Amino acid sequence: MINSMNLLLSTAESFGPKRLAVAAADDIETLAAALSAAQRGIADPILVGNQEWIKVICERLSVTTDILKIINEKDTVESSAIAADIVSSGGADILMKGNVVTSKFLQAALGSAGGLKKGLLSDVEVYEDIRDGSSRLVLVSDGGINISPGIRQKIEIIGNAVSVAHRLGIIRPKVALLSGSEKVHPDFQSTIDAVALVKMCQDGAVEGCVVDGPFALDNAVDIESARKKGVESPVAGSADILIVPNLEAGNIFCKGLQFYGNKMLIHVAMGAKAPILIDSRTASAQEKLHSIALAALICSKLPILTKGDNQ
Repeated sequence: MINSMNLLLSTAESFGPKRLAVAAADDIETLAAALSAAQRGIADPILVGNQEWIKVICERLSVTTDILKIINEKDTVESSAIAADIVSSGGADILMKGNVVTSKFLQAALGSAGGLKKGLLSDVEVYEDIRDGSSRLVLVSDGGINISPGIRQKIEIIGNAVSVAHRLGIIRPKVALLSGSEKVHPDFQSTIDAVALVKMCQDGAVEGCVVDGPFALDNAVDIESARKKGVESPVAGSADILIVPNLEAGNIFCKGLQFYGNKMLIHVAMGAKAPILIDSRTASAQEKLHSIALAALICSKLPILTKGDNQ
């Protein structure tokens, strides 16, 4: 099982490079991440963007452009469509956003030109939890794409997150449906949704996981809090996946992890025909590098050690 950001990176390195199409690649953090992924053997980047600026940034990074694959396109929306076409035609395995607004990037990527649309696209965020002295990766969804998902959308959000957890070697992830309370309350729609979602998952709507809720955040991730509140569940206190009620809650929670918890937060959008990377334009090169590594693992057909396997 991959239980840390360092192990995530080293595992991706051992699996060999995946082809990475970068839209609007003329961005220093995105370009630094893509080039670092290439140097580590994680990715083979195809850079779509303003060629002049790409060369200037590469010079600042002390990287020669002679061996780089660069497609010159100054328009950010058009560069997104070109990069998406490369992926949809089989020329790359992963699509990555650079210096372009996320909504315009996704519109170009999922439109008729890109041809990547498959199911519901949802953002899966991953952070490393070291509170109990050991490390483990925890997933959060959806804090980046679906504003106010209904029950049907939440089923797909859960399924997308579970598929990422499986690629991290978590063979049967524990999924917590978050709300403001662990009790069902008529004024909290997310608690009512949770009851329906649990039943649907028990009936096979999403397989390969244990889903329960509603949970408040404390009793989803802290065993002692769950004990004090009398919350009994196989998920309580040890959730692998946190499903937030809406984008606002997820976005605030994840930014709190970053800015108050100093956590590295990485992203991958799932539900398309290929992994899509939509890290914030404020994300560091290291965060983007680890997102590339995560997407590379998702693309790989090689097995991941699971819970119970020897490391």
